[in-house]
Amino acid sequence: MERSIKIMLLGIAFMLLGLFIQGEPGIEMYGNEFFIVLLGFMMTLFGVFAKR
Repeated sequence: MERSIKIMLLGIAFMLLGLFIQGEPGIEMYGNEFFIVLLGFMMTLFGVFAKR
């Protein structure tokens, strides 16, 4: 697989992880889930615009 696709998939995984943490009542991240989702979004954008 190309490197840019791997980066995009990792970014999507980070976004899903942040959404999963928000929905779990036992995990307390004190609002830091937003930053995990934002990091995943930035990684996905970087993967889209990376050279192939």
